[in-house]
Amino acid sequence: MEENTDFGTKKPKPHKLHNKIYKEYKSATTKEIWDGVTENFTFGFIGATLVVFISTRVDIAVFVGYLVYYFFMGKIVNRPKYVTDLGKLIVFPIPSALGAFTGYKVAFLLSMLLS
Repeated sequence: MEENTDFGTKKPKPHKLHNKIYKEYKSATTKEIWDGVTENFTFGFIGATLVVFISTRVDIAVFVGYLVYYFFMGKIVNRPKYVTDLGKLIVFPIPSALGAFTGYKVAFLLSMLLS
């Protein structure tokens, strides 16, 4: 392991990180992983739709989007934090980015239908 001078802790080398993530994946249940994936996808999706609705000035969609976003935000903020590298490096960023991109595309189509 190499020294991480920022925090004085050791971080695994890249090939060991892959092994660590694989072990974390194997020890997690399918339900745990898919719950995280769907929550993060939804979070990214809702956030991206707001940007599109605001930029296209569809006021009713902005209002409804904010309502849904903040109701869902309560769930996201109150869940346990990801403590594994699997959660931090895979389960959170990848589904969130895919959800955001999907939300961006779908919201554009919805805003065209609403205006």
